[in-house]
Amino acid sequence: MVGVRFINRLRDSRSGNVAVITAMLVPVMIGAAGLASDTAQWTLVRRSLQRQADSAALAGAYALTQNKTAQSGALADLAKNSNFTLTGTPLIENAPSVGPQAGNPLAVRVRLASRSRLPFSGIFYGGVTVAVEAVAGLERAGDYCIISLDDSQAVGITNSGNTTVDARCGMHANSTGEPAVSGQGSATIFASPVSAVGSIRDGGNFATGTVFQPYNVSQRDPFADLADPSVSGTTYNNVRVQSNRSRSLQPGVYRGGLDIQGTANLADGVYIIDGGSLDIGSQAVVNGSNVTFILTNSAYSSGSSTAVAATAKVNGGATLNITAPDTGTYKGVLVYQDRRTPAMTDSVIINGNSNSRLRGAIYVPKNELRMNGTSGMDIDCLQMVGYRLVFTGNSQIRNICPSGSGSSAIKGNVVRLMN
Repeated sequence: MVGVRFINRLRDSRSGNVAVITAMLVPVMIGAAGLASDTAQWTLVRRSLQRQADSAALAGAYALTQNKTAQSGALADLAKNSNFTLTGTPLIENAPSVGPQAGNPLAVRVRLASRSRLPFSGIFYGGVTVAVEAVAGLERAGDYCIISLDDSQAVGITNSGNTTVDARCGMHANSTGEPAVSGQGSATIFASPVSAVGSIRDGGNFATGTVFQPYNVSQRDPFADLADPSVSGTTYNNVRVQSNRSRSLQPGVYRGGLDIQGTANLADGVYIIDGGSLDIGSQAVVNGSNVTFILTNSAYSSGSSTAVAATAKVNGGATLNITAPDTGTYKGVLVYQDRRTPAMTDSVIINGNSNSRLRGAIYVPKNELRMNGTSGMDIDCLQMVGYRLVFTGNSQIRNICPSGSGSSAIKGNVVRLMN
């Protein structure tokens, strides 16, 4: 009876009821607080790990712009910015195997996982695994026809003297220099966008409305996938086309150079200049379509690292009527100097003539490409990619390429997160 009376008094007591309810709710309140704390902690861990994955994916994509592997860039970034002990090896894919960017060779996917012990739930079990992933890559932006590949602190593109560069397209320098692109003297430059990894010096030389993009991402070598040229084919030694003479030439290996002072009619194909120089005189006339000149040196096949590749010089007054191939290995490439030549050993020089027409790319990845004037030339579809570029005369370069031709403007790259 005593027990019954006690229960009845407790039932009728307000303070007793509160005590019971409180005792029942304490575990619930503790659990709710613990779960709230765990949720906040889990969110912070996930956000921080996501930032780490984003940074690694961007670094991998930036590595692609420098013709390095995505893995090297992403791993270097993870080594510098590791905030967590990762569970297992990071997954780095170029191109991604899944998702919207699957198969895209310009995209990098990074997946990270880390096991984290949360304050409340960690009392009962070891922890939770947080997994995140990020995709970054290169997207096309801007049309370029002038690109300097030198990534040192030197000036990559110089516009000087009384030059007028009427590009009607963009110019970019991979140089980190201050400046990387320079307008000086009485130069007048019509080009947009003008971008560089370093700074851009505008001494009032660039036209009103020019879009400047200093401290920009490095641009990939658009012809990096071209294989080192091999020297093979019918060999011709020390060929010279004399002034006031006309001669038909065939594709093959021109050992010791090719000197054109008169009229040369070129059959379709690849002309390999093995050592020496491609010299086109001031009274020369050169006609050819679907033509590529390869400036190289057969000593490279023997492993030489000091041999100098053939160079080229076009003298003012020469008349050129030359177009690059529309198909094949050298699609869109008019001149290709072997990248195995030592850097800055000689310049490829072009002096223009108002009666000339060029279409295609002049690719000089290890030397200076110097344009000493092309005033009046028909070069509506000319791309110039050199280690460094110098403009000293009136140069009119546009990227209005014929539909269906193998020549085209070079699309620039920007690096962005894609997920």
